[in-house]
Amino acid sequence: MPATPDVLRRALGALSVTIDDAAADVGAVAVPSYPDGPRPHSIVRLAGRGAVGRGEHVGWTAAAHAACRDQSLPRVPRGAWRLDAWSAALAAAVADPYDRAAAEAAAIDLALRQRGTTVFALADCAPRPVRYVVSFARVADPAAEARRQGDVALKVDADPAWDDATLAALAAAGRVAVLDWKGGGTCADHERAHRLLPDALVEDPCWDAAPWSPSLTRRLSADAPVLRAGDVERLPVTPAAVNLKPARMGGVFEVLATAAACAARGITVYLGGMFEIDVGRRQLHALAALLSPDGPNDVAPIPRAGAPAERPDRLAVDGRTPGFGSVEP
Repeated sequence: MPATPDVLRRALGALSVTIDDAAADVGAVAVPSYPDGPRPHSIVRLAGRGAVGRGEHVGWTAAAHAACRDQSLPRVPRGAWRLDAWSAALAAAVADPYDRAAAEAAAIDLALRQRGTTVFALADCAPRPVRYVVSFARVADPAAEARRQGDVALKVDADPAWDDATLAALAAAGRVAVLDWKGGGTCADHERAHRLLPDALVEDPCWDAAPWSPSLTRRLSADAPVLRAGDVERLPVTPAAVNLKPARMGGVFEVLATAAACAARGITVYLGGMFEIDVGRRQLHALAALLSPDGPNDVAPIPRAGAPAERPDRLAVDGRTPGFGSVEP
């Protein structure tokens, strides 16, 4: 069974952590699928008691990574803490959610290493192989792009301009798990696409387009409107699912609080990424293995330049090495 988010949140929060130093390695990495040249990249490192914890920053510009290193990391609380109290102090000191998420992931990794344990041991839950989807942006011929991606489940950015023939060709692939409207489309657009791809989640339609048919409503998914747990009850329609993104939400603790709020309302969850290419992607895999191993998790491996694309049936997750998705000491 997937882990109960409240149980995991309390167990993580009760961990002790000692932080003596905070630093970041800032640079760029060549990634063929990144649209604007090399991917700006940094790894936040928190050190204490002879251990190092790591988290990945997802900022889109080199300036954002430098600002995290030069402005936010000096504000990271030092000393001996209980992890939930440290996370609250971090939120008070650092406003940027990407900065907080990277530092909090590093602190979780560090606390687990200092304890010599894993998130799976804390949750008393063995990691299950993770279902994932491969996502692609809006294109004129999505069926052709689906064929190019190979035999994998897909998350597709939807275009209201697609006609029925285009949608039918995409449906014929039989692999579309999520249609992401990114806040666009009319009610008629959403209903037409749902009629031709009835099993796909309808993510972030224009929320002002409600009401939808009962059939479509049962396939609704929310992504961008959910930044914190309280946003779940403020959605105009109760969705079937919510896409949780730790970087966008400011860290793992907020993800777990939001997952708990969803569970209380009978809403399923799945994990989404923000172009993490290093330890952050492995941490997403670990969270998906805990919270949503069978969901359409948008956490497919992202190969760097010169590396082949990995497309296993499911993602295997290491549940034995102490830490949080970090393979380095």
